[in-house]
Amino acid sequence: MKHRARIFLIALLASLLIVPAVNISRVRNLEAIKWEKSFFYNMDFASSFAAKWLYPLGISINSKSVVIGRDGWLFLGDSFQATLSAARHPPSEEDVQLTKQIGVAAAAWDAYFASKGVQLFRVMIGPNKGSIYPEHLPRWAQPVLPNATDALFSETGNVLYVDLRAPLLEAKAHQTADLYYKLDTHWNNLGSAMGFRAFAQQVGAAVPELRWPPSEAYTLTSRQETKGGDLANFLRLPTQLSDTRLTIGASEFSLQSTRIDFDTQKVLHTGGHLTTIPPIKPVLVHTSNALNNKKVLWLRDSFGDSMALMMEGTFSDVLQLHWHEAIKPGGRLVQLVESWKPDYVFFTVVERDARNGWFTAPPPVGTLNQAVSKDAQSR
Repeated sequence: MKHRARIFLIALLASLLIVPAVNISRVRNLEAIKWEKSFFYNMDFASSFAAKWLYPLGISINSKSVVIGRDGWLFLGDSFQATLSAARHPPSEEDVQLTKQIGVAAAAWDAYFASKGVQLFRVMIGPNKGSIYPEHLPRWAQPVLPNATDALFSETGNVLYVDLRAPLLEAKAHQTADLYYKLDTHWNNLGSAMGFRAFAQQVGAAVPELRWPPSEAYTLTSRQETKGGDLANFLRLPTQLSDTRLTIGASEFSLQSTRIDFDTQKVLHTGGHLTTIPPIKPVLVHTSNALNNKKVLWLRDSFGDSMALMMEGTFSDVLQLHWHEAIKPGGRLVQLVESWKPDYVFFTVVERDARNGWFTAPPPVGTLNQAVSKDAQSR
């Protein structure tokens, strides 16, 4: 017994020395060393080592966050809005009731926006990667039809809410490159361009006087290797795995843009287009050489990152804010509409978040009553 205890203590002491030594050996210079316990005893290197050997076998070290599919493709796990489970089952009664409430709220917001002079309100849903590339999912994770997303479009009438799944599936069949990253949750530049083109066709049918980017803006112009994205990070393999970054014709747009903090009116950037994450404070992008002299309130998540070039090149003034910040309780949607008076209100929301409970909230009672009154007077 004493011998076993001695061996255990020796092993423990050895690990207390080995782990810091490994972490120190991984930094490039002494200045990068963080003299904290969390740095010295960080076990990420062990996770990375395990992931490197398990990934080819299709085994994820973090299966709740990332699932390894076929041909090396990675997909988001169920820890994010039950992404896989929601697609694998027909809509439940709870799903149907939730989407009914979203449909009612969307109609109420449409009436409110119209009463404030907004010409068009649309919510474009960026499909989950598994909705466009189910063949790369594991067999057990195959989506079914109909699912909760189909219930959403059924209850919202498929007008205010724009379903991009069919257009992207059609584009996928005709493109020579993938529309989504293999190692990231997002669509790539080509995929977002195909989504924007489909969105433009629907909006253009309602507002025919708008001008849109030429066909060459949507064409693939180059490919280059890049490191893994967010899903590779979940596996602790961001540098060991490689993906492909695509460039499209729109990248050659020479936009003359100015980014402005909407609240302070401070200029944040001038020059060409600048790709940024969804802002949590309103940011106005003014493009002097945009195709249309129109104001768009664009409430988006990260699925709008690669689409921003198209949006900002199409509309002269694009006020951007993460949709969370706009529609959460006490959010800024009403205030921005009433103070800035946009011509259009567009949402870009990833499919897995499109049934968020905040989308069931209608406009505040006072604003809704005003909208109903104005609508009645117009008749």
